[in-house]
Amino acid sequence: MKYSFPQYRKLTNNLSYYEIISPNALREIQRIGNRWTEYEIKAKILPERLLIQDILENEGGRYVTIDENEFQAFLQLCSNELIRF
Repeated sequence: MKYSFPQYRKLTNNLSYYEIISPNALREIQRIGNRWTEYEIKAKILPERLLIQDILENEGGRYVTIDENEFQAFLQLCSNELIRF
């Protein structure tokens, strides 16, 4: 399936949000304890590329498609607690 990028997803439990920049790059905001952490993944190996593909294709029904507005509103909400890696 072809996608235009960026794409936005979240886990059904609302503990991870994703901005998928390309088939080989994503940004994840993940809840760990009482903090939000941000990771950027540039997929260089097969498991990372497969993770991005699984998120896009909603493997296992764990992901919900969201729009950019919801993602940006979420970022604003958690920005004071965000730790970047």
